[in-house]
Amino acid sequence: MSDPVHYVSVAAPDGQVMGYAWGGSGEVGWVDRKASSIDAYRAGLEWYDAKVRDARERGVAPLDVLGRLSREPGVGPVTAAPDVAAIEELARAVTPADDQRLIAALDRGNAAAWRELADAFDALTEEDRNVAWGGGQEDARGVIQWPYPRYSKALLHAVNALRGVALTTEYRWSANPLPQLSPDGRLSPADAVRAAMALVLGERISEGMIDEALRSGLLDAAVESLRTWYEAEGAP
Repeated sequence: MSDPVHYVSVAAPDGQVMGYAWGGSGEVGWVDRKASSIDAYRAGLEWYDAKVRDARERGVAPLDVLGRLSREPGVGPVTAAPDVAAIEELARAVTPADDQRLIAALDRGNAAAWRELADAFDALTEEDRNVAWGGGQEDARGVIQWPYPRYSKALLHAVNALRGVALTTEYRWSANPLPQLSPDGRLSPADAVRAAMALVLGERISEGMIDEALRSGLLDAAVESLRTWYEAEGAP
């Protein structure tokens, strides 16, 4: 929708903004925050169905809906926006609170898992890191097998160790792009969690992500950042 709209921000009881309800020209909608947790995402959809959609089905005008809701706990004031795209851009913003939430979710008390991560990546050889690809051949029926990466056992073990420390429901990896390395090839601890989750879970959907991350340095940067954080601040 390219026409001017109004919106309200909606926060969970813990203060985390779940998303933005908007209205304009007879329409209403919901834009979830991409950096929100899985629980906040679900709670936001439930809130929208119970509050906004229900009011609209009862014939309440969009601006009146927002005005009424803005007086409820956790709901911000009615604010103007040039269009829905501006709200979608706002919903993509990542705040320091988002970063802190990811770091707080790391299990710093599981020393064995962190030691396994360090040992597994330290033990990787160049041969372990060299990813060969299979498939691509045409069989007797004329069917071409889809190419797939052949990861070494040692690399798969290392990636599984990364899964053991980095997975959290505080991040919706499929709703966000892969973090980008800084000019010096580093990642912040929070971006390391984001990258780790995208690589570990995304590999099941898009085979070859780990291979690409190895070649770009993203996988090693994520592991190095997490290990550095744990050694400096995480270890109990």
